[in-house]
Amino acid sequence: MNAYSVDLISFIGLAAAIEKDLWATGTVNEEYLKALNALFGNFPRLRATEPATLSIPHLVTSLKTGSEATQESALDALFLLRQAWSACPAEVSRAQSIAAADAIPLLQYLIQSGPPRFQEKAEFLLHFIGLAAAIEKDLWATGTVNEEYLKALNALFGNFPRLRATEPATLSIPHLVTSLKTGSEATQESALDALFLLRQAWSACPAEVSRAQSIAAADAIPLLQYLIQSGPPRFQEKAEFLLQCLPGTLTVTIKRGNNMKQSVGNPSVYCKLTLGNTPPRQTKIVSTGPNPEWDESFVWSFESPPKGQKLHISCKNKSKMGKNSFGKVTIQIDRVVMLGAVAGEYTLLPESKSGASRNLEIEFQWSNK
Repeated sequence: MNAYSVDLISFIGLAAAIEKDLWATGTVNEEYLKALNALFGNFPRLRATEPATLSIPHLVTSLKTGSEATQESALDALFLLRQAWSACPAEVSRAQSIAAADAIPLLQYLIQSGPPRFQEKAEFLLHFIGLAAAIEKDLWATGTVNEEYLKALNALFGNFPRLRATEPATLSIPHLVTSLKTGSEATQESALDALFLLRQAWSACPAEVSRAQSIAAADAIPLLQYLIQSGPPRFQEKAEFLLQCLPGTLTVTIKRGNNMKQSVGNPSVYCKLTLGNTPPRQTKIVSTGPNPEWDESFVWSFESPPKGQKLHISCKNKSKMGKNSFGKVTIQIDRVVMLGAVAGEYTLLPESKSGASRNLEIEFQWSNK
């Protein structure tokens, strides 16, 4: 039997002893809690086990009824559990945060009336264990997040900027995106404000934090595009600011060409696409007549929107009977980031000196996929 198994057995035994002690006396022995903290501190993997999750109600009880020393040990144990959430499976951290939500009023009391040395840990736990769990419970119960929770989250992000770079802040983002999608106008505004506050801190965050938050927030891209076009005017500035910072995918679909004529026979037409420093892309060659149909899509992924970049498309002819080029077009692609989708006919230059102008039918899409 390895050392970890021995310690897990010890931990389960300790949890059982705590359970007995609680039922026998209504409180948990301080020595049990100190032993629990020693196990959590020395064997971090134990924090993600079921006995660890089951210990949380006892820790909450100890905060409520224990002596000052017992309260401190219980607070330390909750703090150690919280520190492990980023490495836990999502279902474990979710279950632990929900169980810890019952400590919210006790943490509030300790902040206001407890010993000064309790305050920092109690504030941290209250801010994010309690709030994250409350949001989680509300989301699971109703499918939306209560506006008051989001206002509280905004107050925390506004008053404690360092909290924006924490794991709970990152974990809150999917709930904010859900609120943008399903919430009332007031809830949408609070969620937008919270995302805006998080975005403001990215330049000061560790690179891995800002990247994780931007990837999580990218799920909001279609919702932000909708708010810009159809939401209340006061949403527009923040929605645009967020869209300009989120990673996304540009999809360009070359639908068809028109009036690609040559004097003898059918042309063999293809398009070559160049965007920034990326390798050129090319459609298949079509030889069906003057109006070739491709319906081919090309995808580029970006860490942030391609501000100021232009897509260069040249339309060429492989046929030996006619000219080797039908012209070029350069298209500014910024607009699609805000609108989500843009489609149109784009005239090839130089224009034909005889007959109708040659053009390409093209669709653009900017999304999180």
